[in-house]
Amino acid sequence: MARPTPRMIGREPEYARLLAYLDASEVGVPTAVLITADAGTGKTRLVDEVARTAATRDHTVVRGNCTPSSATRLPFGPIADLMRDLREQHPELRDAVTDEVWAGLAPIAAGWSGAPDPGAVGPADPALSHARLFAAVIATLAAAAAARPLVVVIEDLHWADAASLDLLGFVARKLVDQNILLLTTSRPPRPDDALADFVFEFTRLEVAQTIELEPLSDASIGEIIAETSPELEGPVVAALTARAAGSPFFAARLARHGAKPGLPSDLEQLLRLELRGISPEARHVATVVSAVGGRVAFDDVLSLAEAAAAVDELLERDILSDGGDGDELRLRHALYGEVLGGSATPQQRRAVHAAAADMLMAHGPVDGEHALELGRHLHRAGRLAEARVQLLHGARHALEARSFALARDAYAELLALPGDAGETRDAPAAGTAPDRTALLLEAVPAYHWSGDVATALELLDEAAESPGADAARVAYERGRLLSAEGRVGDSAASFRAVLELIEAGDTQGAPQPGLRARTLAALARDLMNQGDMTASVRTAGQAMAEAAAAGEQHALIDARVTRAVAGTLVPAPAPDAAGYAEAELRECAELALEVDDLEVAIRAYGNLTYVLGVAERDADVIAASREAFEKCGRYGPILSIASSVVSNYVSSLVAVGEWDEALSVARAALSEHVSPSMGIYLHDEIIEIQTLRGEWDDAEAHIRLARTQFGDGVYALQFVVDEAAFELWRGRTDAALAVIAGILDELRRQDDADMVLQAAVVALQAHADAFESRLPRVRNAAADAIADALIGLVRATASEESLSSIGSNLVRTCEAEYARLRGADTAEQWKAIAEASRESAHPFEEAYARYRAGVCALARRSSGEASGLLSRAHELAAQLRARPLSERVLGTVQAGGVKLSAVPEPVERRTPIGGLSDREAQVLELIAEGMSNRDIAHRLFISERTVGVHVSRILGKLGVRNRTEAARAVAAAE
Repeated sequence: MARPTPRMIGREPEYARLLAYLDASEVGVPTAVLITADAGTGKTRLVDEVARTAATRDHTVVRGNCTPSSATRLPFGPIADLMRDLREQHPELRDAVTDEVWAGLAPIAAGWSGAPDPGAVGPADPALSHARLFAAVIATLAAAAAARPLVVVIEDLHWADAASLDLLGFVARKLVDQNILLLTTSRPPRPDDALADFVFEFTRLEVAQTIELEPLSDASIGEIIAETSPELEGPVVAALTARAAGSPFFAARLARHGAKPGLPSDLEQLLRLELRGISPEARHVATVVSAVGGRVAFDDVLSLAEAAAAVDELLERDILSDGGDGDELRLRHALYGEVLGGSATPQQRRAVHAAAADMLMAHGPVDGEHALELGRHLHRAGRLAEARVQLLHGARHALEARSFALARDAYAELLALPGDAGETRDAPAAGTAPDRTALLLEAVPAYHWSGDVATALELLDEAAESPGADAARVAYERGRLLSAEGRVGDSAASFRAVLELIEAGDTQGAPQPGLRARTLAALARDLMNQGDMTASVRTAGQAMAEAAAAGEQHALIDARVTRAVAGTLVPAPAPDAAGYAEAELRECAELALEVDDLEVAIRAYGNLTYVLGVAERDADVIAASREAFEKCGRYGPILSIASSVVSNYVSSLVAVGEWDEALSVARAALSEHVSPSMGIYLHDEIIEIQTLRGEWDDAEAHIRLARTQFGDGVYALQFVVDEAAFELWRGRTDAALAVIAGILDELRRQDDADMVLQAAVVALQAHADAFESRLPRVRNAAADAIADALIGLVRATASEESLSSIGSNLVRTCEAEYARLRGADTAEQWKAIAEASRESAHPFEEAYARYRAGVCALARRSSGEASGLLSRAHELAAQLRARPLSERVLGTVQAGGVKLSAVPEPVERRTPIGGLSDREAQVLELIAEGMSNRDIAHRLFISERTVGVHVSRILGKLGVRNRTEAARAVAAAE
């Protein structure tokens, strides 16, 4: 029976394990599972999905419930519930057990219809009665499981009575060869609980398995929120993710509440109910623990007044937990802090922040990582002079660590403080504090690299108006911002203004040779981006000479990067300009990393991937991009400042058929700040992949999103072509032709030959598809005229431009589609296109061309040739999951009466163990190295959730239970 595929976000590995136990129960291998986790972490959701799957397989599913009052009810409450459930689902069960077994159920049968007679087996001896009950329960469960596999669910064992725990332990011990899966859930037991004794004995059983659910990752929580409320914007999702603190229960409710302030009423009521009645001292301690991040050393808490009794109270109420070792206390749920803080008076809040600050300072000076947290507590406690010291320390540390958003927020808070920043001038933690003008300039990079260029420019405006401002420094920083935004005309003007100010001596003590070298290097870059390659090479050479003389290593490397790239684009480049540029850019990237210049390193890698891309070396583009992410990623997130690397990487991934990774990278980049042009480019690539895979709803959603978010940009024309391709592959040829018709005039003015040819391929394919779909196939004069104009444009482009091999293949494809429109295309024509696509490692283009060649072969009744061509086309399309093309191939196979033949894998390709895909094999190798999911995600530049999915599939394919066994499988294979 096919399994359902529910959306178990973040719990795929655990769900896969439970399905494996469910499979085992169907063949007489029982399992007893204990799932432990804090409240709201997803125990019930996980168990419910397994129970739902079991029900679809015609298993019997029975439940027993434990509640906070279970321990005060009559013994065996949850067992009575599940046995009553079993009796109601299977009234025939009475006839399947003996009278003695039926009578043994009497202690838990009160209220049953046809309840057993307790006197049927003799006098009521309590000890004997319990023994008979235990035996009767396991006998009844076994009888039920003999008819149909049985799933027994008992939730919240932490509320179970002692008698139920004893009976449950007995049942688990007696599971031998029944078709039974026992699922139990509980919060983590405390050392002195009755549940702790049960868990100790339970874990020693052969049939027992334990699953400890950790809080979900931020990636998974964000996905739950986005799926619950798709309309929420990225910053809102990020804020709600932080508040949910790993709880899927909280995440779903917060998502429905959205961006509104406060908490949803049902969730707030639930939390207030749990906090009801705690003492003022306990409330203060819990609020302080929340203020310092929800975790705190036990000894630090005891420094608070009257803390010992308050901690005992909070532990007893399960508001704090001790993690089992007593060294650390943590707040059970982060949202407790919101409820506590929301009901506090201003005076109480100030006292909480003062206590939190004192707690952080109790062990001496704090490091840069914690200075920002301390500064904020001091600020909210009203201790502004101390707050300035720590906020400045924290802001500088965050900027050095490339945590740009964190640094931006710290500088914003620092700049908003009242009073004179000079109060901190003698603070050892911060060094010499700057005046406001210097602080404004210091804050600009944080705003720049976090994506808030508009505010960075405002800071520069304020700095420029300050008395004694360094006009040259301000103009230089302004040029850098404008250049990064793509406003190269404005930025070049700003850099020229810097040079004029230096020439006139109008600087405020800035080292003129160094500033001049940096400015020349930046101007050379802008000249290249403006297309003046000769001037760019000349200016870069001048910058290199002056940078070397001034000892400006950063400017020297930056200028070398520009000269290397621009040298390949001058009207008459040197014979080996491309080879020189590649070597130079690789060296510059290494040098930039050695001098800790992330910006120049990223720029070197971006230009390296560009040079490799121009040479049509997609595999090398991918390798260089991964190297950039690995080496530069050590500084923290880099996607928002690595747009050229990202765009070239994604483009090459799409070309070579690595579509899953391309989607992962593009979506990760879109989740950060990207410029409008980069945003529409990434949407273009996502739309292309989803179109070719037939994921129409997702593709259409990205089309709408790109149109509303980014409008027109440098990649807008490509966006229109992708929109036409979307209509084409959906079979709506008229709509595709209408889209292309709207840009024909623009195509005639377009300088990018590849863009013209890509649009022509889509349009001519649409014309040919429309012609072939008409029965009878009659000519359409208007369509023919447009096709004639298109092929004329293609031929003119081919004659006027020096085309790349990809461009040349696009021309061949246009000619073949034009011939198809007239019923004159040939198998040889398409096979030549397929072979060129194979040589350039473009699998989709190869698959499509072989499909067309197969159609032509069928038309001339060459069935053997057609079978081989269509088989290869289908294999490639299947590997890419290109569903629309696969469907066309299969339709042709069926209509032509040919069979698909097996196409052998290339000999040199290694077959991974266990039938794993290439990506799964790659993940498995990293698992064998001992890497966590987070480490693997960082190494492969994919999301942590995607790694989790791969790990789950790997365990299932290899038939192993955990990562350790998977690693052993690698060692055995080697």
